[in-house]
Amino acid sequence: MDYTSIHIYGHLLSDDILHEIETESSMQGNREQDFNLDVSLTAKIDNAWSSLRNDWKLFSERNSLRDPYGTKAVRRLMERFFSSLDYQLDYQPTQIEVGERKFDIPYICPELDQMPIIIVGDKTGDAELDLLDKCTLDQRIKGERRQKSPQATMLDYLNNTEHVYGIVTNGQVLRLIRNTGQLVKLTYIEFDIRRMVEEDHYAEFCLLFRLMHSSRFTHSGDDACIMEQWFNRSIESGNRIRAGLSDAVQKAMEILGRSVVCGKGAGNEVFRQAVINGEANAQTLNKELIHFIYRLLFLFIIEDRNLVYNIGAPDTDNDYDQKVRCQDIYKKYYAVSRLRRLSELPYLRNERYCDLWEGLMDSFRLFEDETFGAPLFIKPLGGVLFASETLHYLHQCQITNEQLLAAFSCLNEFRDEKQNRVKINYSSLDVEEFGSVYEGILEMRAIITQGTSVSEWNFTFGAGLDRKSSSSYYTRPDLVQSLIRTTLEPVIKDRIAKCQTTEEKIRSLLSMKVCDAASGSGHIILAMARTLAWYICTLRTGEDNPASLDYREALREVIQKCIYAVDYNPDAVELCKVVLWIEGYCAGKPLSFLDHHIRCGNSVVGVTNLDVLLDGVPKEAFSADNKETKKRIIELNKQALKDVDLVRSGKNIGLSITLFSQDIAIQSIDSEQIGLAGKVKEINDLPEDSLLQELTKQSKWEELMQSPRVECLRRACDIYVYSFYKQFHATDLTSEFDSETETFTPFNIPYTRTVYNALQEIKYLDYTTEDMEGLQVLPDSFKQEVNEVAQANRFFHWCVEFPEIFADGGGFDVMCGNPPWDKIKEEDKRWFEQNGRADIVNAGTAAQRKQAIANLPITNPELYKAYQLALANAEAMSRYVRFSGRFPMTATGDIDLYPLFAEHCYNCTREAWGLVLPTGIAVNDSTKDFFARLINDNRLISLYDFVNREKIFDIASLARFCLLTAGHKQDTPREVSGGFYLTRLDHLLDPTRIYKLKTSDFERINPNTKTCPVFRTSQDAMLTTQIYRQCKVLINDATRENIWHIKFARMFDMSNDSHLFYTYSQLVDKGAKLEGNKFLLNNQFYVPLYEGKMIWHYNHHFGTINEGTKEKPARQMAMPTSDELKNPNHNIMPWYWIPKEDMDNRLIKTDAKGNIIWEWSHKWLIGFRDITNATHDRTFVISLIPDACGVGNSATLLFVERGTMPGALLLGMMSSLVFDYATRQKIGGSHASISFVKQFPVLTPEQVSSSGYEQDIVERVARLCWFNHDLDGWMEELREECPEEYDLPEEPVIWDEEQRTVWQAELDAIFAHLYGLTTEDLRYILDPEDVCGKGCINETFRVLKERELRELGEYRTKRLVMEAWNKFEFDNKLKMLCYEK
Repeated sequence: MDYTSIHIYGHLLSDDILHEIETESSMQGNREQDFNLDVSLTAKIDNAWSSLRNDWKLFSERNSLRDPYGTKAVRRLMERFFSSLDYQLDYQPTQIEVGERKFDIPYICPELDQMPIIIVGDKTGDAELDLLDKCTLDQRIKGERRQKSPQATMLDYLNNTEHVYGIVTNGQVLRLIRNTGQLVKLTYIEFDIRRMVEEDHYAEFCLLFRLMHSSRFTHSGDDACIMEQWFNRSIESGNRIRAGLSDAVQKAMEILGRSVVCGKGAGNEVFRQAVINGEANAQTLNKELIHFIYRLLFLFIIEDRNLVYNIGAPDTDNDYDQKVRCQDIYKKYYAVSRLRRLSELPYLRNERYCDLWEGLMDSFRLFEDETFGAPLFIKPLGGVLFASETLHYLHQCQITNEQLLAAFSCLNEFRDEKQNRVKINYSSLDVEEFGSVYEGILEMRAIITQGTSVSEWNFTFGAGLDRKSSSSYYTRPDLVQSLIRTTLEPVIKDRIAKCQTTEEKIRSLLSMKVCDAASGSGHIILAMARTLAWYICTLRTGEDNPASLDYREALREVIQKCIYAVDYNPDAVELCKVVLWIEGYCAGKPLSFLDHHIRCGNSVVGVTNLDVLLDGVPKEAFSADNKETKKRIIELNKQALKDVDLVRSGKNIGLSITLFSQDIAIQSIDSEQIGLAGKVKEINDLPEDSLLQELTKQSKWEELMQSPRVECLRRACDIYVYSFYKQFHATDLTSEFDSETETFTPFNIPYTRTVYNALQEIKYLDYTTEDMEGLQVLPDSFKQEVNEVAQANRFFHWCVEFPEIFADGGGFDVMCGNPPWDKIKEEDKRWFEQNGRADIVNAGTAAQRKQAIANLPITNPELYKAYQLALANAEAMSRYVRFSGRFPMTATGDIDLYPLFAEHCYNCTREAWGLVLPTGIAVNDSTKDFFARLINDNRLISLYDFVNREKIFDIASLARFCLLTAGHKQDTPREVSGGFYLTRLDHLLDPTRIYKLKTSDFERINPNTKTCPVFRTSQDAMLTTQIYRQCKVLINDATRENIWHIKFARMFDMSNDSHLFYTYSQLVDKGAKLEGNKFLLNNQFYVPLYEGKMIWHYNHHFGTINEGTKEKPARQMAMPTSDELKNPNHNIMPWYWIPKEDMDNRLIKTDAKGNIIWEWSHKWLIGFRDITNATHDRTFVISLIPDACGVGNSATLLFVERGTMPGALLLGMMSSLVFDYATRQKIGGSHASISFVKQFPVLTPEQVSSSGYEQDIVERVARLCWFNHDLDGWMEELREECPEEYDLPEEPVIWDEEQRTVWQAELDAIFAHLYGLTTEDLRYILDPEDVCGKGCINETFRVLKERELRELGEYRTKRLVMEAWNKFEFDNKLKMLCYEK
């Protein structure tokens, strides 16, 4: 959209959303009622416009002598202006303190959550600057205390607080800034108030009012404010535009590809013959088309951004006139963008002519050929993108004007889902957005169909992989910036703080090495480069918002020196280079040489430490077609490892038939790597200011990487990894020993000996021909085999490819990324989709797909062979990551890729790393060892978990992912910033959601698993941590501390033991007699089988089966009636019965000889429900169970071996609300697993017994539990263990619902006190809205509250617990305790 006085930066709002705000009064947030006005919206806007025009007249006629900076006049103007938009400004006479820092924020808006506003004068105090019309929002004003410009001050303040939006204005210009953490690509809307008023743009003022009215920034509950809702809608709109653009590009490539294969030119015929002869194929053409599109992309952007020429000022640029003339010629005749405009003219689409194609080739040639471009002051760009042979076949072909303009029409505009025409604005699209578009294209599969005549040939794209199946998802810029803010920026600031002079600071930053190990199109690595460049440029220029040229020069230097990236997809690697070239482009300079830093390979399959080669290949590496062959290769490798040990220990190697030559003496490879690193550093330091210098640098690097020394080192690594990939056959293991000559014909297979032989050949490079005589060398055929396997599987050896990084045990300074979320296994659908078998992909059922695959050996044996190879390679990759030693903490179970990348970053980073990962990295059992290491080493910096409800990624809405940041190892605990259940990125700024914990608290809360504690709010984190500091966990596996002497057990498995179960009808049919709720059959008793759904707190009669029930209840059983509960002789009926003998056997453990080693001799059991949820009425449900009953696995048994009274105390504690609150912070799923329960917080027996409330607890637990004679045995034991003064009932206590709720509430109050809660803490647990206000996001017992309000008309539990709290005077006792302390 074109506006005169409104400009959008950083895509705060998209064009279509802005247009909708302007034109659609029914839009959510844009309706009249959404503004909360007392008058009509039109009248309000008219009044505000009239007021502004009148005030502006006075403002423009002001006298500047008494107000040299214009501050007073601007404040008068803007205070009245904001008042007309219903802001209530609160002036701040002193700076606002945030932590240890102070910020000069003159105004805040209390009714808008303290929204910050900066109003400054419109004069700088510098006459020269004022003449240049420099905006004072970007300048550090003389005479003010502000150390930064107003824009930089606001951004800094937003970055350090929870605020999302802020406003800065100097009266002339007003900016609404959004906090996205971005330094370079700032996100704001700018309103030019002067032009708006003086040029009478009333319509644009109406839009300003709709965007800036105070109602845009208010929110209720957890809903985002209207402006944030519009921002999120703009992101969704951007996603749609990217999808449309991706389709448009695909269509353009298909048009061009079809034109090539069907064209009538001589070059077109050359290509067709090359296809027929097997010299070229569909992939050849597709590769050239991709590079063709990359060129267009590059030139579109630099042309639209006016970067082709670097023209200085007329008085400083000697070639100014000639450059201006050449620029006009270029724009008129050579600019690639002009073809987009020409595509809109139908009359130019002619099938007879190809002049536009020829002209396009000339435009390309300007940037390829120095001689050709020199007359127009254009220098060649170089790199693979603009190499003369990159478009080998396309250069020769002819494409008609009709076809070329049709293709450019696709690149000019497309139709959205509503069939509206959307024009593509290349100057406003971010480069990383192009990356997301073209990443989809990289997955497409090109197909050429040959014909008997030219017209029958065809080029198209088959069904490729969509992003979901390739686990490649577009990462939003604000998500990337959030990652960089916690990972890269602290390292940068720390480095700056350690340096004294500006030069030292710049040198320190330029020495940093940062990497993305799964870079895709370079989105994240580009953001890292931008951040580094911004800091460097601000240091060099001293400006908060450096000039574009200064910044681009700094960015080019950062890209050359600091940036490293690796990706598995070679086309993505090329795109990453294009993205970096576009952003780092400086007119007149060649494209930076990036091949040595931007590499293609499998980041998790390869050697990172050369010393692993000296340890030899582990036996687990080998796989064979039969057991005997596998056994033999393992034995050979074992012998080789023995010889390795002899060699490395320096002992005599004995017989000449040893696997190694006698002169081998490689004890360490460090020197080789250090020498290689030195050479690479020399190449890195070479200049790249001209094409010749760039080509020289490229040549030297290629010469080094292809040198015999590097080849030997790389080959040794390849052989090591190949050992895991090779499927050995018996025929591979053939070798001979000639006893006469005592020569050994080696096995030319990948194992320890050949790894060492490859290393040995490094020494041979220094040998003469005579020295080499009789020495064993690897044959060329074996070297070729190894190289082919390594290339096919893209082995990537970090220590060889980046020796300057890994020499001397080094690593990258910072690593960031969003690695793939796949598992290491070949998925059938995905593989056959890639290989063009839609019939198999779309088979009706999985069984039909398997059958189609099973038929392949007959129908398509070549495809089946390739499929089997893919399966074998996936298995080999799994074997490598499990047993190579690279991933000891994460290569477990059904291996995911993302934990491997996390462990790789852990091992290869010196200062900090951050990744976007599934949240499983912090909570899954398979990654607990890794996460525990982050905690034990005090590495974890932050972890923010998101639920994808707002579609941050184009995946399932319930999917969970996180931003994980970790630093270097340190001895002292770190403060960790965390947040869970976030759904929007602005939640990262919400102090109610984001909490701080020490790494030591992680160990205190989860000492066994060391996994991440999950808290919904900062209040929950603080309170739960406080509870844990007051007590201990139930069982500490690390210290073996079991303070209550607990044992867990599952008595009967509802599936595996079902053969022991009998229903009512089955027993009756057998002639069994019912006595109470037990059956007697053939002198054998059958006792009830308890299930979890039959118990509740202090109620072992919670569920029963009513007479006549014919089907087993799936969930809730019927509850006994009030009269039945009041009857102490009433029996509940289960669904199943089991033989008593089998039940008794489950309460005894014997050794192999039949001796009893453990026996439960008490007349009661305690069980807790397995099925649960953190959002039910209650989460942890525990109860007594009569001893004469079996228990299914839906209730886990908890044996308290300290005795009956301790069991009663523990039962009361674990039934309390405060305990249940703590469990809600720990249980994330639907099961109360034993591993969870072990880590629940419990008071020690000594804490309870010494509290003075032991008797109160026992007496109330006794009255609550003993309401039926089936627990008489428990009561007898309890009476025996309790002191005589305890007032225990003599008979079962008749069920009285009201009295029971009072006793239970009193127990809740007692345990809340013993856990150290304050009155405020207890109020929060009972009802967060009491403490945090209506509509707060905090969840404790909301479901319980809503049920009681619905059924009882009041929140009874809350009333009774607080009454009990006051009855015991716990608040006064707590105050007295604090006073005494």
